[in-house]
Amino acid sequence: MTDWSISKSWAVEPPSGARYDAAYIVRLSDKAGATQDMVVEFEAPSAVASVGYAEEIARRFRGGGELPGHVIVDVQRACRIA
Repeated sequence: MTDWSISKSWAVEPPSGARYDAAYIVRLSDKAGATQDMVVEFEAPSAVASVGYAEEIARRFRGGGELPGHVIVDVQRACRIA
């Protein structure tokens, strides 16, 4: 199991289109220097979209096996892997 840490995060256009009003890329790095980007996308209308919340979502996935590349957060704050 890889121990991932968040190294950088930034806002991007939602890649899935108009049903989503915010998206962030969270870059995770391991101790060996490998990196993986995770897109965290928020369904519209999103009341909780922020880079901090995107990082919180990424933290939920970093401890178990393979990291997802894309996570969608719906209006009820439930997460699903896209």
